[in-house]
This record gives sequence, structure tokens and C-alpha cells, in this order.
Amino acid sequence: HPHGPTLQLSVIELPSTSKAPLGDLVMNPGGPGGSGVEFLTGEASGFPAALRSSFNLVSFDPRGVGASDPVNCLDTAGIRRLIALDPAPSTSAQISSVVAATKSFVAACKAKTSPQLLKNVSSAVTVQDMDRLRAALGQSKLNYLGFSYGTYLGDLYANRYPSHVRAMVLDGAVDPALTSTQSDLQQAQGFETDLHDFYTYCATNSTCKTELPQGAQTALHQLIAELAAGKSIPAHLKAVYGGTQPVTLGVADVALAGSLYSKQTWPQLAQAIQQGLAGDGTLLAAIAYGYEGLQANGKFDNEIAANTAINCVDRPSPTSIATYRQLAATMAKAAPDFGAGEAWGTLACAYWPVASQGKVGPLHDPGSPPILVVGSTGDPATPYRWAKAVASQLDKGELLTRTGPGHTGYFSSSCVQRATDGYLTTLALPPKGTVCPSS
Repeated sequence: HPHGPTLQLSVIELPSTSKAPLGDLVMNPGGPGGSGVEFLTGEASGFPAALRSSFNLVSFDPRGVGASDPVNCLDTAGIRRLIALDPAPSTSAQISSVVAATKSFVAACKAKTSPQLLKNVSSAVTVQDMDRLRAALGQSKLNYLGFSYGTYLGDLYANRYPSHVRAMVLDGAVDPALTSTQSDLQQAQGFETDLHDFYTYCATNSTCKTELPQGAQTALHQLIAELAAGKSIPAHLKAVYGGTQPVTLGVADVALAGSLYSKQTWPQLAQAIQQGLAGDGTLLAAIAYGYEGLQANGKFDNEIAANTAINCVDRPSPTSIATYRQLAATMAKAAPDFGAGEAWGTLACAYWPVASQGKVGPLHDPGSPPILVVGSTGDPATPYRWAKAVASQLDKGELLTRTGPGHTGYFSSSCVQRATDGYLTTLALPPKGTVCPSS
């Protein structure tokens, strides 16, 4: 409906260092809800010189995200309260409290965001925006680099516009054939595996052993047990960030998950656990709030709101509390530290005002050129099995493996960078079965 309501998309470009680049490389950092504009601004220096020479780097805030007509729900204080919620309620009273807070969150989204926008933020319509962006850039074919959820956008794009693709890299692939429940379970197991890798690291790292002499697993479980019993730990933040705030089980759970995305943050996690046991939750809160989108001005971006709005319309989720209770119990057995929290993570979708629009099933992308899929063996958020599944589902999918922990591979391995950049530049895929070490 070209004469109907419109929205604005925020796009950013980092010009090539060459006067004659091959074209534009569009990228998305994931989420859903991650700002592509902030991503490119923050990661500009991390891209190799060869890629910078070959392409103008382009990114955008998908509709509903960041500066692209954002979905709005809660103010800063409301987001802090949302993060502090019990991630895995079990008693009737705990569940009632979480349900009431979740309904209030959904009501705020409905009150602060137009119904028209909430109905039109699915990934399926975002790929149409991507094709408009390709055309606006003057490119007959799209070069694309997607990370995490950004791989789902790429997969959908190649399925809808196969003849419009020149080169596509999907790093940290999301498996479109999984239901939301299957995805949540496998992600919980991925985080569980990565957490045990952190325990192993702490057993051999001298600094971590000094901070947590009783062992990382014992220390973390002690901290979690205290918080689960109702204790909260004060976090002394700057006044602009809300001053002193309570660190609850919910805050600690977010900090734990956020710290497992990269091995580089493991030392910080150990320090946060040690400080938490000593009665100081400042570092735990800083990690959790940063992960959920806290900005330098003390306000949160809209990633939580956008993530919910997009996820709820992309895939069907359970609608009954009885189902959530059963899933939480089942998933806790498979992933004791993360299963129940993952199970309750889609609760807002049970009350979301827009019905799910997406379809669950493999995407084969027939007619597209070869697509490079990057999977990391220790990826907690997008498990390696997803990358293998996506590469096998695609008609012309090629798997590139990175060994080691951490989410996505491009920024964790110079080998992955060389293989990826070489393919984007020359269209030559790395040798079949290539395995890259982490840098």
C-alpha cells in the first residue's frame, strides 16, 4: 500500500577506503532489536582493512528498532523493574507476580506504540525493507553479512529474493525449522555448556582461582541460592543510572547470560560473582543493564521492546500458564541453570495484541547463489547444531566452523575473517569442511 502509512528507516554507511569499491555490504547485528546503526558505529575499527577497501559498509535499524520508528513500552525505571523480575517463578504467588508484571509491560507497549506499527514489524516485512535498501543503494544484487538473528533475516531474504543475492554470510545461524519451544530449549542447553566451560576456565586461570577459591561453580550456586531465597544485593551506580539499585535473581541471571557471549568477559564474570558474595552488586548490575541496552545517558534503548514485538509476531508461542509451568520443569532438567528461565522467556507473547504471523520450517533458498554459514562449536546463543542444520537445509549452503566458546565467529577468529572476506570479495568459498581456530 504505497499511499498508506509510512515509516522511516535509519541507515548508516562507512565509506570504503578505496575509490573504486566492489559495492555495498549490508549487515545486521542480530537481536531481534539490535541497532545496526550503533553496531556499525561501535565496530567500525574491528573490520579488516581488506574488507574496508572492498566495500562500503552499510547497516540499518530495522523497523521498530532504534531510530526506525521504534516500538516503545517502558521508561527507564520500568525496564529496571522488568529486568529484576524472577526469571523462573515456581510457586503460585511467584507466577502470579510475574504474570501481572508481564501484562503491565504488554499494556505499556500497546499504550505507547501505534497498533499499525505493532502489526508491521515482522522479519518478513523487514526483508522487504532490505530489498528497498538494496535498490536505494543502486545495487542490482545484495551483499549481506548477518550475525545471530541477522542470519534469519538473510535466510528469509534469500528465500524471497534469490536472484537479488550476490553474496551472503550467515554467522551464528538461527534455525528457522525450530519452534520457539525447541529453540528455547536448545539455547538453554547451549548456555549451560558454555557455563561449564567457564567453570573449567576458572579452575586453571590463576586470577579466577584467587577470586573464587571455593571454585566458580560453588561460588555461583551460593550466590544464586541466596538471591533465590529472596536476598537482594545493593548496586551502587551513578545517579544518572538510577543511583543505588537492588540486584535480584533476575538481574544476576541476565548478567550471567550476558557474560557468556564472549570468553573475554569471563574474568569480569568471576569478579562480579566474588563481589556479589561480598555484598556488592554493582558489577552484576552494570553487566545486566549493559546487556539489556543501557546507554551512556542513563536511559535504555528499545531493544527489549523491539525484541518482544518482533519475536511474538515471528513465531507462535505457548499461551497457557499451565504450559509454561510444564515447560519450565522439563527444561530445567535438561539445563538446570538456564532451562526454566528460557521457558518463561516468551510469556509476554501469551498476551501480545498481535497474533503470530510467521511460519516455522526450513528455508531452502532455491535459486540463490552459494551461501556461507559460520558456526562456532561453543556458541551459547546460537548453538553450533543450528549452523549445521541451516547449511544442510540450504540448496547451496557451505558450513565454515570455528572452534571455541563465544557467540558468532567473525570477530573471534582471523581465520574466519579471511575466509569470509575472501568469499565476499571473490565469491570463492573456503574449502569444504574448513575449521578455523579462535584467535
